[in-house]
Amino acid sequence: MADDGGGCKYSCRTGSETLEWIHAIIEFLKPYRFFLDAHVVNFFKDKLWEAVDKEWLDCLRKERAEKLLQIPSGVAQDNWPDSLKEYVLTSRSLSLPRDQADLLEAFPGVRTAPLNNVLAQGMNQKKKHEIETLAAVIGSIARKTGAQTIVDVGSGQGYLAQVLSFEYELSVIAVDASSHHGSITEARAKRIEKHYAAKIRKSRSENKVFSIPKAVTCQVLSPTMLKDVSSSLLQANDLENPTISRENNDDTPPEGYGSESPFPPKANEKSSLVLAGLHACGDLSVTMLRSFMECNAVKAVVSIGCCYNLLSEDGNKEADNQCGFPLSAGAKSASLYLGKNARDLACQRDGEIWEKLMASTILNFIYFVLPFRWFFASTTQKL
Repeated sequence: MADDGGGCKYSCRTGSETLEWIHAIIEFLKPYRFFLDAHVVNFFKDKLWEAVDKEWLDCLRKERAEKLLQIPSGVAQDNWPDSLKEYVLTSRSLSLPRDQADLLEAFPGVRTAPLNNVLAQGMNQKKKHEIETLAAVIGSIARKTGAQTIVDVGSGQGYLAQVLSFEYELSVIAVDASSHHGSITEARAKRIEKHYAAKIRKSRSENKVFSIPKAVTCQVLSPTMLKDVSSSLLQANDLENPTISRENNDDTPPEGYGSESPFPPKANEKSSLVLAGLHACGDLSVTMLRSFMECNAVKAVVSIGCCYNLLSEDGNKEADNQCGFPLSAGAKSASLYLGKNARDLACQRDGEIWEKLMASTILNFIYFVLPFRWFFASTTQKL
């Protein structure tokens, strides 16, 4: 029999409860800090296993690999030492819940629609599912905020931007650090545009106008940069595309748009910005959140982050406020610090990846650590 510990006992409902959770994690990690700070190869090079409780090692050496792979999921076996079971179950109680939210409960009325073959070209099934779901969520939020312009941050090849533009009839700015991705986005959008233009001709919707995503190559390093890029492109886009997917061509400026407004009609109170990111890497999601806080024109953020191991981090209590982690003042006051090796380890998936990682680690040990030791030993003998 196995014990899964019953799940998390902490909450993020309030700031004080969140800080209680953070402090509990910090206290739990303290005795194992030397493990977190060490590269996985050093486990062999520095014989770090010698610091592990001998009773734990004797038990785990006899356990089958399938049972060992359940440890990151918080599953402890009944025959294990009480201290080891407590460690595994406490770890599980401190972890974030991984229960999948109900989409309709989170976003009432949202409807996902399957992508046509033209828009789905080049996507695998995982990517297609992500784009279909996220585009529906962004479209729903855009309607609620009155936004007509979406800034797709870290847009890659423009998959999300093009679905939002052609299917949801939104004006989209696709921002990516790679000029190659920008070229692919524009070329792909032109091919898709031909398909939709043919559909319009066939349906005889002569007055229907749409725009293709505006691709921009820019490495977003700060909220100010993201705000400035979005603002300038909105101004240009407003001049080029006075109507987007509208059947009336009323040129009257919307109410509230005057010389004092820093943003064009699509960025004023009635039509503001939504920042979106699918797999926004490292500090990119943090920059989007800071932009939301600092820029009045940004009314919503929809971000699926990734590569958390690439977050910039400062272990000082007085950390630079532009560091990616920790982001909140509360987490900084708790002196929460992970370090690169711990962040790399935390981003590894459970299951098969551990077997591959172990094989890679052993090879690294054979190719790099052992030759170094042999070289050091032979040099010492000569001296």
